[in-house]
Amino acid sequence: MTKNIVKTALVLLGTGSLLTGCSFDQPEVGCFVQESPHWAVKYEQVEAPRDAAGNACDTVAPPAEMVGVYRYINLDDGTAKLALRPQGLASRGTADETTDQSEQTALGDLATDRDGEDFCNAPSFPAARVNVASPANQIVYQYSNVRVYSAPSAPGTQMTGELTYTNNGCTSKYVMNALWPAVGCDPEVGTAETNCGPGSGLNPDFNATCVMGVYCGIFAQPDLEGCCVPTNQVPSFK
Repeated sequence: MTKNIVKTALVLLGTGSLLTGCSFDQPEVGCFVQESPHWAVKYEQVEAPRDAAGNACDTVAPPAEMVGVYRYINLDDGTAKLALRPQGLASRGTADETTDQSEQTALGDLATDRDGEDFCNAPSFPAARVNVASPANQIVYQYSNVRVYSAPSAPGTQMTGELTYTNNGCTSKYVMNALWPAVGCDPEVGTAETNCGPGSGLNPDFNATCVMGVYCGIFAQPDLEGCCVPTNQVPSFK
């Protein structure tokens, strides 16, 4: 995915055949992650924005956005890594000649087995960043305590964690909750398929809601100007 993400040889796990074969009777699958550039993530603020001097400021993270999520394994020792590439960095990365994709992508160690709550944990990540030339600014995403829900009933299609977001010297903190796939929505249309319900493209068991003003649907019509995100703390089910 990137030029310099990992110094050792890593192999991207194939997902299509595993996803096709999953059911409630499926054998244990360990840590499964649905690898895609089309996850939808919601950010809920838990700490108000402050500048370096501790003064209140106004710049905040978007309410929701797309994020690329990928799992890599090292064939030499079997360890795994989780890569996160948010749209807020990816959309600006090509214009930034001072950083490469490895610096614009958060890459952290990922557990190879699920915990007792069916989560696969990635507790820490280095900061990912881009430098914006005009006006001169740096945008930084610092993820932590990321957990991918990997139960056989919904393998690797919901994720939660924490984000510290810095933009224009203004830092704020969030809880993030994400799902796959990213689906567009508009509750004013008045149909289930355009409001994160049956027919939308989401797992019908997901409890999802529409955040307006954030276009992220890979299956959406152009007039759907919202994004389906988890309603509750992940795992978010009906």
